[in-house]
Amino acid sequence: MQIARSNALLRALFTCAEILREYGTPPPPNGTAPPPLNDHIARDIGLSAGEVARLKHQWPSQSAQHPYL
Repeated sequence: MQIARSNALLRALFTCAEILREYGTPPPPNGTAPPPLNDHIARDIGLSAGEVARLKHQWPSQSAQHPYL
């Protein structure tokens, strides 16, 4: 550990590795999202047309596509 403390580059790399280890989360596994809500399922559940529209609405901050970036 003496080399890591004396060398600034190694110290920075160790710090970055610790940060990534603490805050790095594995990506979610595929196939864990609920199935899309279609009209037939919504009717069976008893949702109104307004409730279905509210559930299908997606705010711009919820998508990964941002047109002004």
